[in-house]
Amino acid sequence: MRAEQEKEKEGREKAVAYLRSRLFPWNFVFEPVEEDAIKHFITYAIQICEEKGIEKGTMPVPVTEDDVKELIAKEVKEAVNEYLFDVDDGDMAKTHGKFAVSYPFAFAQCLVHTILYRLGLELEDVVDVKAIGNLLGQDIEEIRRSESFIRNLISKRGKRAMKMFGKSILDRKIITAGGEYIGNVGNIVFDIETGKVGGLIVNQQKQKGTGRDLEKGRISMYDVRLNVYSKNVVLKYSSYK
Repeated sequence: MRAEQEKEKEGREKAVAYLRSRLFPWNFVFEPVEEDAIKHFITYAIQICEEKGIEKGTMPVPVTEDDVKELIAKEVKEAVNEYLFDVDDGDMAKTHGKFAVSYPFAFAQCLVHTILYRLGLELEDVVDVKAIGNLLGQDIEEIRRSESFIRNLISKRGKRAMKMFGKSILDRKIITAGGEYIGNVGNIVFDIETGKVGGLIVNQQKQKGTGRDLEKGRISMYDVRLNVYSKNVVLKYSSYK
């Protein structure tokens, strides 16, 4: 148990240092991780990109290198910050088990490569892999092999991941940006034209004096984000009515 706690502490300290590095976010992308951890987190990365609508046509046209770099830095920073500041470690352990300590690096890699895959790009389209790899002391061929491995997983698991998305999001806790619990996901609303998730039906806590067990509300997917670390659905604002 103590060894696991030490490993967790080291992982958090490294994640903080990597966030502050001038090589961010590529230091997360090039960090060596176990393939089993990649296999575990790839489904979550696909789901996050789907939930956020990250795919061809969602970026400015033409897509510039800076646009993609900005998107990748934003998404990696958000994911790592959830890991660093979320105190709901019990849910994390239940959700990700032995892979929990690998989260900031394994999930970041899955997320970055899924973003690039869905935008029709490769890593070398947006960053000088050789230069960054040399700065980080990483083998260039190993980096390319890792990218190929992850992209192959994405192509094989894409449809399966989205089928799992609908089931996995039901009954998740919904909390405000300030951490207030407001209810659970009761159902999913789909956009008829696109077939994509358009919103969520919220089963709220019983309000005093109503005589009802649940109050139902609806939230647009534009107003929420999924926290992979704790599996909660988080509102982008601090209150909910």
